[in-house]
Formats: sequence, structure tokens, C-alpha cells
Amino acid sequence: MHTEQSGARTRASTAAFAGSVLEYYDFSLYASAAATVFPRVFFPGASPFLATMQSVATFAVAFLVRPIGGSILGSIGDRVGRQRVLVFTLLLMGFATVCIGLVPGHGTIGWLAPVLLVVLRILQGIGASGEFGGATLVAVEFAPDRRRGLLGSLPAAGASFGGMLGTLALLAASSATTGEQFFAWGWRIPFLLSAVLVAYGLWVRLRLPETPSFREADQSGHTARTPIRHILRHQARSVLAIIAIVTAQTGFGYFYLVFVVSYAGTHVRFSRTETFTGLLVAQISCGLLIPVFGWLSDVVGRRPVITFGMVASGALAFPFFVLLQPDWPFGLWLAMFLGNGVAASAIVAPAGTLVTELFSTQYRYSGMGLAREFGNMLGAACIPLLAVQLAGADGETTALSVMLVVLALVGLTGVAITRAGHDTTSQPRTPSRDRSALPSAER
Repeated sequence: MHTEQSGARTRASTAAFAGSVLEYYDFSLYASAAATVFPRVFFPGASPFLATMQSVATFAVAFLVRPIGGSILGSIGDRVGRQRVLVFTLLLMGFATVCIGLVPGHGTIGWLAPVLLVVLRILQGIGASGEFGGATLVAVEFAPDRRRGLLGSLPAAGASFGGMLGTLALLAASSATTGEQFFAWGWRIPFLLSAVLVAYGLWVRLRLPETPSFREADQSGHTARTPIRHILRHQARSVLAIIAIVTAQTGFGYFYLVFVVSYAGTHVRFSRTETFTGLLVAQISCGLLIPVFGWLSDVVGRRPVITFGMVASGALAFPFFVLLQPDWPFGLWLAMFLGNGVAASAIVAPAGTLVTELFSTQYRYSGMGLAREFGNMLGAACIPLLAVQLAGADGETTALSVMLVVLALVGLTGVAITRAGHDTTSQPRTPSRDRSALPSAER
């Protein structure tokens, strides 16, 4: 019996990690291309500032639909199971990404090119809205109590490594082609390669068993018919807390991964290779440190680790830009390591597990989809756009630093709200009314 449980736990962890790698290869590949390729391919003729603004806007549009997609897919996941939803999100993301690689540029089909880009980006957003929550639930609901933080951080680590693979693929295409070839067709190759990665991910997820928590809730008749309604009526405090934390988390993350990549090339004049290297430093260090902070949250609790990440992010707000000096790429790489690799990873590592401990089994997917994706919309969609506007044409950084400090305060407010709720340490308290929906290992 123990061997069977261990095998299922290993498959679940592998599926959660590998699936997130593949999904966020697709999703983050777009982020890299939006900052470096799309202004020229899909928005030619505009000023550098306007082209960047338009390109980042197409990146942000996916996050505008994610609260709706996350709520719907989360509700379905709470009623019919996690595994089916995860297979759907994988297929949807893969289809959209491959199609992006096939969309002709503005020079070929005119205004229809950016329109198709936006439509496919929206499909990516819907796929991603159910991905992270479902993968986290699979990892956490299979995990023993004292390893929830560590195993629950694997999808976030997978997302970072997926972003790293996307950046590496784009960097390889850039290095193997001339500038003209890269913008003509080279950038498309990483998008088309997504088909191979998704095929592997589909094989992994079709072998994924349903989680013990959901199976027992389903068999005992404790699945919810209207989980979103219940959450809004009875757990509004938890929803607000997660929205605040995730707004800060994704705001910081996409500030570094989208805005800074564009800023470094446009205003500081780093080369494309130096900029891509900085992006890789951010993603690799984040992927490696996320499990460390996830493990640490099992030792000291979720809130202290997230608080450290928020405070560190706010403290770096002004020094970050001091490190960005022309002809000194090491400063960019160090700044990206400290900002995204250390501070942001400390926030994201325990965040997924925190959500599962704030919501009971019947409502977890819905709570994750609604609260997390609404925070995603505010942080990931709004912060890069706001940063572009605050920097303006002259690259002013004071307003950007103030924005980062405010973002840290928003996140700390969310952490403070959770203090009045459930226990978020490595041994969560489960309300007595929900204990019958949990497997015996969690009672």
C-alpha cells in the first residue's frame, strides 16, 4: 500500500512539474518575444515607445481573461476532477502557441496579423488560467503534511524552468540566424517546437491519477455544486488576501521578465544576447531557489517566507536600477538574480500551497482559479504596462521604484489578512465540517 501511494505521489509530482514546464514554455516564450520581436514583426512603423507599448499590451491581454477562465475551469475541476481539466489546458495552450508561430507578420496580411496574435494570446490565457492551480493542487493533495510546501512549490519551479527553456530556444534561434533572418522566420521555430513538448506533456498527464482528496470527496458526495458562490459568500477574506499576494507576486515577476527585458535593450542599450542572458539568470535562479523556499515554508511557515520575499522586493526597488549601467551587463545579471531569483521566488514558492490551505477540498480549484487569476490580471497585465508609461521615452526610474515599493506594501497587506484565517504552517488546520472530504492522511 505504501509503495502504491509513493508511486502515485511520484507520478503526481512529475506531472505537476513537467506539465508546468511545458505550459510555461509556451506562455513565457510569448513574453520574451513580446519584448524583443513582436514590436518589429507585428507593429512596424510605430515609434519604439509605441511599438513596445502595443506589444506589451498583447502580452497583457491574456491576463484580462484569466479570472473568467480560472473561475470556470476551477469550478469544473472541483466538480469533475483535476486531471481532466489539466489535459484540456495543455491541449489548448499547445494549439495556441503553435498557431502563433504560423501567423504571418504585418508586412504580409496587415492589420489582421496583430488581431490574430491577440486572439491566440487570449486562448493561451484561458489555458494558463487553469494550469497552475490544477498542477499545484495535484502536487499538494498527494503530498504528506510535512512536505506540502516543498512539493507544492514544484509547479512554480516548473514554470520558471519552462520560461528558461523558452528563452533558451529564442536565444538559440537568435544566435543561429542573422538579424534579418531572425525577424523574418527564426523566431517562429521555438513556437513550432511546442508541438513536440505538448505531445510529451499529454502522455504524462493522461497517466495521472485523480487526487486522493478529490476521490474521497466525490465518493462521499462532498463535491460542491456551486463552489464560486460559496467562496464569495463565506471566504471573501481569503479571496482578498490571495488577490493582494498574487498581485504583488506576479507584478514583481513580470516586471523583471517583461518590462526590464525591454527596458534593458531600449534605454540602457544592452545587446540582445546580454538581455537574453539576464533573462536566463532570472529564470534559472528562480527555478533553483523556489524548491528551497518551498522547503523552508515547511519549516517556518508560509507567511514568514512570503513576508521575506515582499520586504526584499521593496528593499531592492531603488538599488535595482543603480545596477543597470551601460557597458556593464554583470549589473543587469546581478539585479535580475536578486530581484527575480531571490526575492520573487520567496513569494511564489509557498503561495500555491498557501491557497490550498485557505480553502477546503470542495472549493480549492475554484478558490485558486478566482483569487489567483484575478491577482494575475492586476499584477501581470497592469504592472508591465504601467511601468512602460512611468518610464516614458527618457527611461525615468524614480517612479518605477516607488511603484515597486507600493507593490510590496500591497503584498504585505495580503499576508496580514491571512493571519486572521487558517493556520498556514506545515500542518494546516482543517475545519471540522470539511474533514470528511479529506483523505485519512490529512485528518
